[in-house]
Amino acid sequence: MEVNFRFPAIGELFPFLDTNILQDRLGWSVQLRWLAVAGYFLATLLAKYGFEFELPYVKIWLTLFVLLGINLFWFVLQRVLRQVTFFMEITLLSLQIIVDLFFLSLLLHFSGGIENPIYFFYLFHVVLSSIVFPKKLPFVFSTLVVFLFFLLIYLEYAGILPHYTLFNTKLYVDREAIELTLAVFAITVYVTTYICMTFMQIYRKSKQVIDLQNKKLRKVHEQKMNFFRFASHELKSPLVAVKTSIDSVLGSFGDKMEPVAVSLLQRSSSRAEQMLAIIKDLLELSQSGEMIDETEIELIDPVKVLDEIVVQEKVLAEAKHIELIIEKPSRPMRIPIRKVDLERILRNLINNAIRYTPEHGKVWVRVRAQEGKFVLEVKDTGIGIAEDELPKIFDEFFRSQNAKKMVNFGTGLGLSLVKQLVERYQGKIRVHSQLNKGTTFIVELPLGEEKPKNQTEMRDEN
Repeated sequence: MEVNFRFPAIGELFPFLDTNILQDRLGWSVQLRWLAVAGYFLATLLAKYGFEFELPYVKIWLTLFVLLGINLFWFVLQRVLRQVTFFMEITLLSLQIIVDLFFLSLLLHFSGGIENPIYFFYLFHVVLSSIVFPKKLPFVFSTLVVFLFFLLIYLEYAGILPHYTLFNTKLYVDREAIELTLAVFAITVYVTTYICMTFMQIYRKSKQVIDLQNKKLRKVHEQKMNFFRFASHELKSPLVAVKTSIDSVLGSFGDKMEPVAVSLLQRSSSRAEQMLAIIKDLLELSQSGEMIDETEIELIDPVKVLDEIVVQEKVLAEAKHIELIIEKPSRPMRIPIRKVDLERILRNLINNAIRYTPEHGKVWVRVRAQEGKFVLEVKDTGIGIAEDELPKIFDEFFRSQNAKKMVNFGTGLGLSLVKQLVERYQGKIRVHSQLNKGTTFIVELPLGEEKPKNQTEMRDEN
C-alpha cells in the first residue's frame, strides 16, 4: 500500500498573509516599539520624581537604550531588505517577539517583579502570535511567556536575583500569593491563546472558502472571455467578406439596380458594420482581462494621447455642430500605462459624450493632476442617464433607454471596457448624470515618476 505524505503549502498555513502584509506588520511593530520605549521612559520619570519609588533607574534606562538600539536595527533592516522571502519575514517577526519578551521580562525584573502589574503586557505578544501563526505554534510562544514569567518570579523568590521593591511588600516571598498569581497568569495566557486561535481558525476557513469561490468565478470569467475571443475571431472574417461584397455590388451595380434592392443592400451593409463594431468591442473586452506584460507599460504623456484622440473625434463633433472644449494643464505629467489602453479609455468616453449629445450641444474634456493622480473629466450637455439606470451602466451589454432611443445601434460594452481598464491600473471611475441635462465621467489614475537614468543608459544615448 502506497502512502503519499503531503506537506501543506506555506500559503495554506498563512492564508491571510503575504510578504506585503508581513512588512506592514513589521513596520507597525517597529513604530509601536518606539512608543513603548518612550512611554516606559516617561513612566519611570513619573515614578522617580512624582511618586519617589526606589528603583534601579539607571539599569532601567540602560535597558531601554539597548532596546532602542535594537529597534533602530529592525528599522534599518526593514528598509534595506525590501525583496525578501515569506519565510524570512516570518522568521524576523518571530525573532522580534522573542526579543521583546526577553526585554519585557528584564524591565519587569527592574520594576518590581511580581508587584508590578505590567506583566499583563505579555498578553500583547500572545495575541499577536495567535493572529499571525497557524496550527499549534501560538502555544509555543504562550509557553515561552509563561516560562519567562515563572523563571523571573522563581529566581527572585529563591534569592538568585535581587528583588527591587515597588510597594514595600513581601509579595515576592509569599509562596501562596506567588502560586495564585502564577496560576491565574498561566490560565489567562493559555485561554487568551485558545480564544484567539479559535477565531483565527474560523477566519482561515472562511478565507479558504472565499478563495475557492473566487477561483471558480475567475475560471468562469476566463471561459467567458475565451468564448468572446474565439467567437469574435471566427465571426470577423466572414462578416468582413460579406460587407466587402455588398459594398462592391453597390459600387459597381448600384446605379443599375432597383431602388428597393439598393436600399436593402445599404441596410445590410450598415448592419454588417454594426456587427463588426460589436466584434471589435468583444475583442477589446476579452483582451482587457489578460495579464499585462510589465515591459509594455511606459510613462505616457496623457495630454499628447488626448490630442491625438481629439483630432479623430472632432470630425463627428463638427458634423453635429457640437462645441468640443479641451482644458489641459500647463505642466507636463506622466502616467504608467500602455498607450493602447489609454487610447481606449479616452476614445470611448469622448465618443460617447459626442454621440449622445444632441446637435449644437457642448462637450468638455478636462485633464489635470491632483494629489498624485491623473484626473480626466468628460462632461456633456447630452441626454443624461436615469437615476435607476446609473448603477447598471458599467454592466456588459447594458444600454440605457435614452441611449437606445437616440442611437439605435450600440454594443453596450464600451463603458464596461473602460471600467475594467481603469481598475486594471488601480484607478477609479465615477459618473454623475441628470436625465436630459447631461453626464459627467471622472477617471482617476495614479501618476508616475520618471526613473533616473543610470550611467550606462546615458552613455548609450550619447
